[in-house]
Amino acid sequence: MAINWNSEYYVALEGKDLQANAMAVDITGTYVMLAGRRYIAIRNLDEECEIVQKFPRQSKYDVGAAEWNPTMHHRELCVISSNQRLEVLTWRMEELTQTHSLKAHTRVITDLNWHQMDPNLLASCSVDTFIYIWDLRDSRRPSLSLSAIAEASQVRWNRISSNLLATAHDGDIKIWDQRKGTAPVQYVAAHLAKIHGLDWSRTSETQFATCSQDNTVKFFDTTNPRKAEYILTTNAPVWRARYTPFGNGLITVVVPQLRRGENSLLLWNTANRATPMHTFTGHKDVVLEFEWRHKRPGDSCFQLITWSKDQTLLVWKIEPFLQKLCGYEPEDPQEVTSYHNPKETVEKVMKKAVPKVEPLQQEFSLLNVHIPNLEVKSMNLPDRLCSVQATVNKFIVNLQINFPATYPHGVPPDFVVQEDSKVDEHIANQLLQTLNHLAQQRVSKNRTCLESCLRQMVTTLEQLITDSETDRMFENTLVNPSNSFGGYNDAYIPFPRTSGAKFCSVDTLVCYGRMGHSHRLSAKLDIGTPRALSALENLLAKRSSHKLSISTYYYQKPRRTKASKSSKALVHIYDSSGLFLVHKQLAEEYILDGDVGTVCKHNAGAAALVGRWDLVQAWALAELVGSPQQVNEGDIWSQHPFNARLMESLISHYAKLNDLQMAAMLCCVFGKEQKYLMGIQQKNAKLSKSQPHFRLVPSTFTSSKITKHMLHKSCASPYHTIPPADIIAEGWVFPYLESMKTSSSLDCLWSDDPTRTVKSTTSTIYEYYKLAYAETLYRWGLLYNRAEVLKYLSTSQETHKGVEFLSECKHCMKSTRASNCSSCRRLTLNCTICHISVRGSANCCIVCGHGGHTTHLLQWFKDNEVCPSGCGCKCLIETANMFSS
Repeated sequence: MAINWNSEYYVALEGKDLQANAMAVDITGTYVMLAGRRYIAIRNLDEECEIVQKFPRQSKYDVGAAEWNPTMHHRELCVISSNQRLEVLTWRMEELTQTHSLKAHTRVITDLNWHQMDPNLLASCSVDTFIYIWDLRDSRRPSLSLSAIAEASQVRWNRISSNLLATAHDGDIKIWDQRKGTAPVQYVAAHLAKIHGLDWSRTSETQFATCSQDNTVKFFDTTNPRKAEYILTTNAPVWRARYTPFGNGLITVVVPQLRRGENSLLLWNTANRATPMHTFTGHKDVVLEFEWRHKRPGDSCFQLITWSKDQTLLVWKIEPFLQKLCGYEPEDPQEVTSYHNPKETVEKVMKKAVPKVEPLQQEFSLLNVHIPNLEVKSMNLPDRLCSVQATVNKFIVNLQINFPATYPHGVPPDFVVQEDSKVDEHIANQLLQTLNHLAQQRVSKNRTCLESCLRQMVTTLEQLITDSETDRMFENTLVNPSNSFGGYNDAYIPFPRTSGAKFCSVDTLVCYGRMGHSHRLSAKLDIGTPRALSALENLLAKRSSHKLSISTYYYQKPRRTKASKSSKALVHIYDSSGLFLVHKQLAEEYILDGDVGTVCKHNAGAAALVGRWDLVQAWALAELVGSPQQVNEGDIWSQHPFNARLMESLISHYAKLNDLQMAAMLCCVFGKEQKYLMGIQQKNAKLSKSQPHFRLVPSTFTSSKITKHMLHKSCASPYHTIPPADIIAEGWVFPYLESMKTSSSLDCLWSDDPTRTVKSTTSTIYEYYKLAYAETLYRWGLLYNRAEVLKYLSTSQETHKGVEFLSECKHCMKSTRASNCSSCRRLTLNCTICHISVRGSANCCIVCGHGGHTTHLLQWFKDNEVCPSGCGCKCLIETANMFSS
């Protein structure tokens, strides 16, 4: 078969109309199935012509996964998943027919996998948390049902042991043995983020690999599952990681949902995990699926089949030298020849100082020489040199590119601006810095960079020249204040910042600074940093011998070396959780549901687990104060005057320490104790009206109504400091309470009459604690805990009121929300088409007011544009115009 190979791959199919998102290759390596919502397509890879047989699907659901039976005995069977159903298909005599329909899952199926040795067994997993094992000999129900509590994203049978299978649940792996009931035999805490891919080793029944959203691929052995044997770190979340059928190889691909230009597959050697051995570049969109094609007898090359979002099917040829890079030794290396040079053995290729000469030759042959404003002068493959000339306006840059022997494996090319270039030194250095940075990024992933660097060269040169001309205009403006561009001197525009730090979220500190080799011109001139752009004119007046502009205020040292590498301006992200008293584990363990004594005892135990013994003591005191058992036994501690003072003192103490968590939790716990204490007072006749009772007084406003005016108004006492509303919205700034005098603060909590409304100063503060802590829980992602805290606000949130449509009774002319008028009890709306009163689903035009039954109106407006009442209103058009305006 004559196939047009594009160096390392050829296009087997371009199916723009298929819209397929699942692919599978049969055990013989002959047929490829592509499945989508509209079609199931079969492509014979042995046929030179691109002949595709398409079979329409009558389904409104996409295909989630597809797989051929891995045994030769049942090689004609294939299975696809569609929503909650599995469809088993048979490919025979060029016809595709459905033989089984398996349905037991109640939620969408996430993955499926045939048994590696038994052709009748099939495993499936779903969002419904169940893993089912099906036997096609009795397909009425699953032969085995496994419950995992959490949803499963992957299921895979062991390639060697016929009874083991593994499933992925969020960041965990469960190993099951179908002979040992419905409980997993092993549990592996693999990742902290969601696992996307799972694959068993082809050579060991105890080893498997997992890939995750956390940018890592981890390798485990079931004999020691507590810790990963080794970890492979990538630059992006990994969608699939699968072993190669040769050597120590592994293929990875990024998560398709990212859609950020990472369209390549990476080939790794698991024994050398520092950098990928090869990058498969060819797809124009993200890779959706990839599988290995069965190796044909006498063929020295393996083949990889990939299907992409760009709806192209590529067949990649894995040549012997790539197999060598993965530690695979052919049986007779002397007989295996290089694909590009049949006379040269792979052994000779591997002994060369340059193990991959071909990529540069391929890059030269595929280079687009028709780049605007750029002319390729020469490409010298033996000397590994390339010369180009870029012309922008009257500026000319002659660039020579030297490719090292190990390019592109982690080593970038050298860029040299020739002496006959017509450009100043500053622009030349800026250009070299940009090119070196881009090249380093590409080769760090073992990718070639010539064409991308040449395109970036033109773009950067145009930008640098434009900026240079703008700077000259700006300098002229500063020299001549009467110039028409004097508007640039604005005292309200701050000068650009080059460093800073900011707390983000709850426990993250972000710091940034300029590059190490960047220096301020102000240091050279012995002048300070201006506060605003308008200050540049004053600085220029002080140092009239220097031309000063925004872009030249910060300059970089010229770089005259050939192989100069740019320093990176780094952004440092620090975990600052140790700086604060709030604790995420405590937030997860704390409870609010139950009586006060039980809640305090549980929370004290949670504090002990994290070593916060001060909180253990505080919760013990709180339990003693609020425990209902103490009251039932006749103890009068809950009625003691120190009760109220003690709890207020505790809340105030933790507020001063900026322990938002403890202050808010105490406010919530003892906010609900108010009703209990009032009940005790009513039942106990011995309590005097003059005796004080501790209670947190509800405020008279909702959390959404907290404003700066109300907060400052409520703080009549000079001993309270409340932040404004914009700080409350920020959610993290905690108010610092100065020392509160007992006489002023306790006036807000004590009352002779428990039913009488008292001052809400302290209650306002307590409301703020709860809101601020709820915001902290939200940023931690603890939504359930946040909802529990918000329940203890004194008043509920205001109900959002949006646009509301009311019907007007034609009899009494009163508005009503129901189908019947609240005054005359008559039906308010008659259908303009059937003239019958509307009781069910109705629609009305918001312009003319006419309407009727929804089904009648849908049928009417399929063929008409004008209102059926005859008023002349074009209801659909008028309504659309009203909303668009």
